Amino acid sequence: MEFMEELKQLGVDVQEGVERVVGDKSLYEMMLGMFLDVVSSNPVQIEDFEGEVHEELIERVHTLKGAAGNLSIVPLFRRYTEVLTLLRDRKVSEAKSAFVEVEPIQKSIVDCIRRYQNA
Repeated sequence: MEFMEELKQLGVDVQEGVERVVGDKSLYEMMLGMFLDVVSSNPVQIEDFEGEVHEELIERVHTLKGAAGNLSIVPLFRRYTEVLTLLRDRKVSEAKSAFVEVEPIQKSIVDCIRRYQNA
C-alpha cells in the first residue's frame, strides 16, 4: 500500500494536508517526518496524568495538537483537542482516559510515517 493511502486509512486528511503546503506532496511528506520530531520532543505518557495538572503537560499536549492540526492528522488533532480542554478544565481523570484512547492512534500514525520515512 502507498504511504498516502495508508495515512488516509488511519484517518489523516491527506488532501487537505497537501493543500496546506500549496499542493507540494514531497514537502508534506517531509513535514510528516518533522512531526515525528515533534512527537519525540514532546512526550506525553500516562504517568503524566497522575496528581495535579502541570503547565508543562498542557504545553506539550498543545504542541502535539497544533502539529497534528497543521498537517491535517485529524484523529490526533481531535483527540488532543479533547485532552487539552480537559486538562485546562482541571479534569485530570477524564484527560487521562481521553489520552488512553489517543495513545494507540498516535502509535499507528507514527509507525506508518516511520516505515515510509525509512524506506
